[in-house]
Amino acid sequence: MKIAEVVVAKSLQATDKIFHYLVPNGMDASLGSRVIVPFGLGNKTTEGFVVGFAQSSPYENLKEITKVVDVRPLLTETTISLAKWMKERYLCTFYQAIKTIVPSGISIKTTQWLTLIDSNPKITAASQKAVVELLKEAGTTVDFGSVSHIKNAKAAVSALHKKGIISLDETIAQNVSRKIIRMVEICSDADISALYKKAPRQAKMLEILSQTGEISAADLVAFSGGSYASLGALHQKGYIRFSDKVVYRTAYNEENFKKTLPLPPTNEQKKVLQHLKDAISAGDVSPALLRGVTGSGKTEVFLQIIQYVLEMGKQAIVLVPEISLTPQMVERFVGRFGSKVSVLHSGLSLGERYDEWIKIRTGKVSVAVGARSAIFAPFENLGIIIIDEEHEGTYKSENTPFYHAREVALKRSEIENALVLLSSATPSICSYYKAKQGEYKLFEMLNRHNNSKMPYVSIVDMRDELARGNRSVFSESLQREIEKNIKAEQQTILFHNRRGFNSFVMCRSCGETLTCNHCSISLTYHKNSDRLKCHYCGFERYNVTSCPSCKSPYIRYMGTGTEKIEEEIKRLYGEKSFIRMDGDTTAGKNSHEIILKRFERENIPILLGTQMVTKGLDFPNVTLVGVIMADLSLNIDDFRSAERTFGQLTQVCGRAGRGEISGRAIIQTYQPDHYAIRLAREHDFSEFYRQEISLREQLSFPPFCDIVVILMQGEDINSIKSELYEIAKKLKGKCDTLLGPVSAPYAKIKNKYRWRILLKCKNLQHVMPVLKEIMQNREKSKNQLTIDINPNSMN
Repeated sequence: MKIAEVVVAKSLQATDKIFHYLVPNGMDASLGSRVIVPFGLGNKTTEGFVVGFAQSSPYENLKEITKVVDVRPLLTETTISLAKWMKERYLCTFYQAIKTIVPSGISIKTTQWLTLIDSNPKITAASQKAVVELLKEAGTTVDFGSVSHIKNAKAAVSALHKKGIISLDETIAQNVSRKIIRMVEICSDADISALYKKAPRQAKMLEILSQTGEISAADLVAFSGGSYASLGALHQKGYIRFSDKVVYRTAYNEENFKKTLPLPPTNEQKKVLQHLKDAISAGDVSPALLRGVTGSGKTEVFLQIIQYVLEMGKQAIVLVPEISLTPQMVERFVGRFGSKVSVLHSGLSLGERYDEWIKIRTGKVSVAVGARSAIFAPFENLGIIIIDEEHEGTYKSENTPFYHAREVALKRSEIENALVLLSSATPSICSYYKAKQGEYKLFEMLNRHNNSKMPYVSIVDMRDELARGNRSVFSESLQREIEKNIKAEQQTILFHNRRGFNSFVMCRSCGETLTCNHCSISLTYHKNSDRLKCHYCGFERYNVTSCPSCKSPYIRYMGTGTEKIEEEIKRLYGEKSFIRMDGDTTAGKNSHEIILKRFERENIPILLGTQMVTKGLDFPNVTLVGVIMADLSLNIDDFRSAERTFGQLTQVCGRAGRGEISGRAIIQTYQPDHYAIRLAREHDFSEFYRQEISLREQLSFPPFCDIVVILMQGEDINSIKSELYEIAKKLKGKCDTLLGPVSAPYAKIKNKYRWRILLKCKNLQHVMPVLKEIMQNREKSKNQLTIDINPNSMN
């Protein structure tokens, strides 16, 4: 028998190794297969993945694989190689990497069933008697969960099984599976007219079947007014036969999208397209970075180079940030490539995502468009990977494994010989630096595709507004411009990156700020529900009328969220003048699509939103953008605060003037002289990059080093400190800078204290062996440790 190398579905470091299993003769367990194996001393039924085969094994008495789960292996040689690389790069287990690659929701659920054989056994143990009595009451068979409340249930069940009093069976089920419809068709002639006299419903069913040939059982019952009992009777008489048909749950309706044709490329687009085509034809997969101003036609470049790749018989992955994956973006790709497109994002149900993944795996589609996890789309002949808005932080996972989609794309490029195209109006400082150093081929498109001008941007100093007695969230100039747009029946986008009504609630008598009961974070006031909410753990409570500490009635609501701006819009422009788009209004399925379609079709004057409105939107009638408070992202504790502010402002201002009418934008700020805000007004990325890269080099921040955050969380703050000080000793001298251990900026979340160590490393490989050893030697610790390389958040 063959010896399979299996990774078991356990995320623990202790089980992060390759286990050898025998493949029974006749079993088709191939590379990448998901299998069921007996694991551990108790031979517990466990899910695993075949990642290789061995010629021999140093172990004796190998166990056999119980079952192969899927007809087609979930993993390929390529994705197994990718998982091995992720395990080393992101310090995760092999299974954690595999779990990230395969579709979510397909984990195997094992249920153990107990059946009573001897109803009058001679037993004395109380726990065994209790199990037998429960089985009698339940009708001889129950699942283990039904008896788990009995004291020592596991031992009692094991003893009863050994004595032959009960039998044990297992069933294996997958949380998400293919959708199957029961179909019906006629298989023999019947005298329908004679049947009408005895069984008119059955006759009606046969009449429908004679016209349709084949129809689903559900539709046949509905159209005929009959019942499933009537269907069963026809089947017993031999008039019909049943069959099962697999159907796909669709992520979009192709009929809703108008077919589009390629547009004549501009001179700038021609240059980019020609290079990409030449590189792909020559097998040159050196990465490329495309910097194109908003409205320069980057998406059309994507569409035309994908068409070229498809004509070569290859496939394409297009990554866009979750917030950019709007109906408009989907429309562009489906309108061009029709049913060849698969869409992958978090708004789909588990079943829809599973079916999209299956379509990719079985070669039914050639283009995958999706958010971060779409980078693992299982194409077997990949030609190009495009990452739009490549600067976006959402491409970095905030859960184990802490992968970055850009890094995974570059690794897939290396393994599969596929070209990677990065694109943005405001590339990340690190990517642009690599392009300037020659690691990426750099292309720049500095003109809008329709030759329209970039929006005129003005800056309003809110300190002057306050001095003039204007305490509104809107400056006088922004109010005037909104009124102009409303009169001209043109539309406005207002951007404010904070939801809720007020940012925090404070007592003016004692200075107490209301914080979450489980986190060291202030609660946000939501006026619509009159509740205070924590945006980290979900805790909420009713609003207060007096201070919980000193009982003072002098409560002050500080800061401004989108709900408060909504109230101001209503006061100034009326109830029907706006629509809001933030985390609170987009919680339901298809809510993004509904909001954006209403905004466009009903020509609603104002779209108010958080960062969801900063990208992916292309409305010709939007001629004005207002940024309510540009300082919000400037004042965060992160070395990338200026970069993120410049990017957000540039992106959102670029939503204006994309049609025939020139656009304009107003940025409200208390720091009008900050270089990020000043240069965003000028649309001057080159100068911003020059100033920012100089500052990064002086302070030794990425791209001149890698930052590693070692974060420990737990309920005992003293044990956390003790462990982290020991870790710091091991790391001393292994990196360029070691800061900590210190309390994390958010010192407590979900009742767990948080402390961290921060490393700056000019040679990351020098410290990786030590980090790997730290992760592997943690069996006795009760605290949770994560190691994140170049994290998206420093909190």
